[in-house]
Amino acid sequence: MTVLWDQYEIWVVGWCFFALLFGGLLKGALGVGTPLLTVPLMAFVLPAQTAVAMMAIPVVVANVWQARRATDGVSVIKRLWPAFIAVLIGTWVGVQILVGIDNGLLLIMVGVLVIMFAIIQGSQYQLTLPKGMQKAAGAGFGLAAGLIGGLSSMFGPMLIVYLTAVPGFSKEKFVSSISFLYVSAVVPWTVILIWFGVLDRDRLILSSFAVLPVSLGILIGERLRHLISESHFRIMVLVVLLCSGTTMLWRGLS
Repeated sequence: MTVLWDQYEIWVVGWCFFALLFGGLLKGALGVGTPLLTVPLMAFVLPAQTAVAMMAIPVVVANVWQARRATDGVSVIKRLWPAFIAVLIGTWVGVQILVGIDNGLLLIMVGVLVIMFAIIQGSQYQLTLPKGMQKAAGAGFGLAAGLIGGLSSMFGPMLIVYLTAVPGFSKEKFVSSISFLYVSAVVPWTVILIWFGVLDRDRLILSSFAVLPVSLGILIGERLRHLISESHFRIMVLVVLLCSGTTMLWRGLS
């Protein structure tokens, strides 16, 4: 492969910088949404596989960053450990069965469910998980997130569904929890991308440089998060979830 830097005009680089910056801003403000926004935007000007591979290093850095800054990390791990383990297992299984499954149909079905859940959670008929069911449900949603993420790189929707159904999560606790869960998914996912040659040397270089605009966006987004009320934060997360379901539908149909 020729050096990737020589293949793109300056406007393509500028577009990708904007997409990465905006994705980082969303991550800083809400704790979610970076690949959801950034990959489709970059896919307008880059091959889809390159757009996905470029997010590997930034999503690891972003989630480790937010997870390390959490003030209640120990309590989050105690509360969500079944989901952590299940995401790891699901990711490995999802990648293993990637070749032999119609993941387009899977994305369509899950996309419909995610959209329905987002609409319900935004209505007066919100679904909540009783305390006694939260760990078992976490294992189930974590396994589903890993399977779907291993097949499609979209780990977020099922994790957001799970955390929005757990009562009593403030915006800060939501961000720290989702970041811990993402770490358990994206670190092995990145290793798998390298193992199978998707994240080759040139893409690894591009992905490393992509950390810069994403990090800048996170710094801006974290400042904005302090200005967002708890009620508005929840609404914005549900909007991201709705967009996630729509994106899954689009990818499944295409």
